[in-house]
Amino acid sequence: MIYIEPQAGTAPIVQIIDQSKKEINLEVYFLSDSKILHALAAAKARGVRVRIILDKKPDGISAWKVEQEKHRALATGAQFRWAPKRFTSNHRYWQFMHAKYLCNLHECEIGSANFGWDDFHRNRDYLFTTHNPHIVEAANAVFRADWTNTHAPAYVHHYLVLSPRHSAADLERVIEQPGPVDIESEEMGPYRPILKAIARKGAQARVILPANIDRTD
Repeated sequence: MIYIEPQAGTAPIVQIIDQSKKEINLEVYFLSDSKILHALAAAKARGVRVRIILDKKPDGISAWKVEQEKHRALATGAQFRWAPKRFTSNHRYWQFMHAKYLCNLHECEIGSANFGWDDFHRNRDYLFTTHNPHIVEAANAVFRADWTNTHAPAYVHHYLVLSPRHSAADLERVIEQPGPVDIESEEMGPYRPILKAIARKGAQARVILPANIDRTD
């Protein structure tokens, strides 16, 4: 099922949390929405194991706000860890844990939305929910790998497109399939293989970008 934000709000995510019986795994770039936090706290209170992974240095967010985000996550009673250091920006590279997904043992939500107020009230984002057991197990396997700072098992690539490494080639293959393609993105940097794949589509490609994109895009 695909949900469109901001119309759908937090309901698709809260519903998965409320229906969880044993375990919730949440990995997201930013978490501050009060409805989601309250639902996580309620799940923990009824005996569900709740684990949260967050990005330690999200771009443009001050250190004190990130620390506040951590305290709110811990206040739910959840187990908490920062994303692995290989996904954390440093003085040499910009790199992030940019995933946004939540799973129990039977259902997952995977989407473009962070879990903040703006994402469910102002921003254009998409949420995808699924009960497909292969996708659910693969997403939980990715979470377990990040939780233990290991690499996801190879089989997950049969069901998920993961960044870094394979994602660009997978996107190229999607664009290059026969017929028209519609693309909507927050940004589009100067990554030539993707741009060339879109250019080869010509008039069969339709691209929507924000009006306030920078000159590079």
